Amino acid sequence: MRRVLTAAAVLLVSVAVGTALQARGKDSDKDKDKENVAAGQDATVQFAQPQPNPAGPTTHFLLPDDVTIAKGRTVTFVVNGAAHGIAIHRVSKNTTREDIAEDLCQGPAGTAESDRAARATVCNNAAVTTVVINGTPTTITGSQNLDYMITDGDGNLIIEPGFNIANSNPRLDDAVNGIRLLATSGDSPGDDKNPANIAGNRAGGFLAGTALPATTGNRIRVRFEKTGRFLVICMNRAHSLNDHMFGFVSVVDPDEQEQ
Repeated sequence: MRRVLTAAAVLLVSVAVGTALQARGKDSDKDKDKENVAAGQDATVQFAQPQPNPAGPTTHFLLPDDVTIAKGRTVTFVVNGAAHGIAIHRVSKNTTREDIAEDLCQGPAGTAESDRAARATVCNNAAVTTVVINGTPTTITGSQNLDYMITDGDGNLIIEPGFNIANSNPRLDDAVNGIRLLATSGDSPGDDKNPANIAGNRAGGFLAGTALPATTGNRIRVRFEKTGRFLVICMNRAHSLNDHMFGFVSVVDPDEQEQ
C-alpha cells in the first residue's frame, strides 16, 4: 500500500503480512518488565529531528529509533522537515542497528555510528565513483546513488536500491526482496490508467513535514497486526544510504511474554 498524503492527514495502515514471530528474548526480568509496559501502549516516533529542525544530515534520524508495541497496537510517525518517504520492511527478530548500518555509506575510519556530522563529511558530497555495470564502466556521482545490499541479522537481503543512473532509481524503492509493508513514495507498478504520470514516475512525491514548530505535517499511523521486527527507513536515498535514517519497531504478543 502506498499513498502520498496532504498536510495534516493521518493514514491508518493495518499490517497483516507474514507469519507470527515470538517476542525477542530478554536476559532479565527487569528487561521483560520494561518491554511489557512499552508493549501495552501505542507509540509515537518523530521521523527526523523534531522542530525546530534546521534541516541537514544531522537531523535525519528517528526519535526514538527503536520501539516495542503489542500486536494490534499502532505507531504514529510524525514527519518533520522535508523530502521524506517512509518504508517499512520485515526483518529477522535478531536484527540490530549495526546489522543495517554496516551495509550503508561509512564515515571516516573509526567514526561512531552515532556521529552523524562526521559521517556527512564523507557521505554527502559529489564524489565520483566508476563502477562496472553489465561489463560497462559507468560513472556514479554521489554515494547515495551507489547500489547497497541491505541485509538483516540473518543475512537475508531486505533492500537492494540499485544504482541510480540518470534518475532510474530515485528512491529507496524495493518491493521485490523480502517483505515490504508500507511505502509512501516511489514507483506505482501495475497502473495502466495513467502510465505517463503515475506508472512512469518512479520517484513519486515525498511527504510534507512540519516546517515550523507550530505547523502541522503528515502523520502516518500504522497498525501492526503480526508480531516480529520491522525496519523503518527513509525512502530518500541520501537520507537513508548516506545519513542512516532508519529505526525499528518490535511487535510482541503479551500472552507469549508472560510464559
